Amino acid sequence: MMLKFKHVAAAVLCMTLASVWAQQAKPLARLANGEVVSEQDLSDYLDNRIDLRQVARNAWGVEGVVQEMAMTRALVLDGGRLGLPRRDGEGTPKRFDDVYGLAVYKKLAPACEAPANEQEARKYFDSHPQAFVVPAQARVERIILPATTEIGGGSAMAWLQDQARAVITGKRKFGLIAMRAKGEYSLDAQGDLGWITLDGDHTIMRALKTVKAGELLGPVQDDEFVYLFSVLQKREARQLSWDESKSFAATRAVSYCREEAQTQMRADLFKRYGVEIDRAAIRELVAKANSANAVTDKAAGKPDEKADAKPQQ
Repeated sequence: MMLKFKHVAAAVLCMTLASVWAQQAKPLARLANGEVVSEQDLSDYLDNRIDLRQVARNAWGVEGVVQEMAMTRALVLDGGRLGLPRRDGEGTPKRFDDVYGLAVYKKLAPACEAPANEQEARKYFDSHPQAFVVPAQARVERIILPATTEIGGGSAMAWLQDQARAVITGKRKFGLIAMRAKGEYSLDAQGDLGWITLDGDHTIMRALKTVKAGELLGPVQDDEFVYLFSVLQKREARQLSWDESKSFAATRAVSYCREEAQTQMRADLFKRYGVEIDRAAIRELVAKANSANAVTDKAAGKPDEKADAKPQQ
């Protein structure tokens, strides 16, 4: 199960985002026809898509939702281009019509059929080895702090550098440092994250793939956060054998076909309609939401621990 490294409590962040959206209107995505996916569009979309509120907890998650909105809009436009009828209903048709978008997608997507028998499944296995790879996994401890945090008389980055040296020399336990960090920032899990799947193309994920068990990664800054990771255990990526795969090869052939089709269709539609996701605008939006959260916490009288407090040994 993939775990997203930085995320903010969904309910808190969504409420704060609503306030931020009300104050500005910077496009999060653009289409070649002049349309944009605005912050208000995102707010309205999340009002209807309750299932995505847990996803929109950080810059990565918000980017994923904006990408889905852009894909839906491109499908709606392509349905109009192809003359596919829309369902009758009251009022103006929705720009981000998930139901119509799904209907268009089903019309455009290639058929993904399971191999007819074990012999055909084996042929698929031999020709698509990439579909039968178990990705690398690691049991990871993590410390995460907003980059703007002042702790130990200095910046979060400087503090984590000191803590990393203390861990390497055996003077301090990673878990105790995580407890100290939790006193500064508790909206994300600190410490042991359990086993995570090292997939995706994010910089940190790529870096973690290179770290051996017993080693540290960081401190490193990504967007508005700084991190320190400790890899406790590691399972490298592994190509499955036919004997391991034959029981589910037919169903995997279908799921992999659908994954590839979705990726290719998104690339084609984004190119056709000139979709551009503004990652900088998304990061800025989430950073402002996090800052607003911090102000709200302070106004509510949340206890502020001493900046120079140190973990107990």
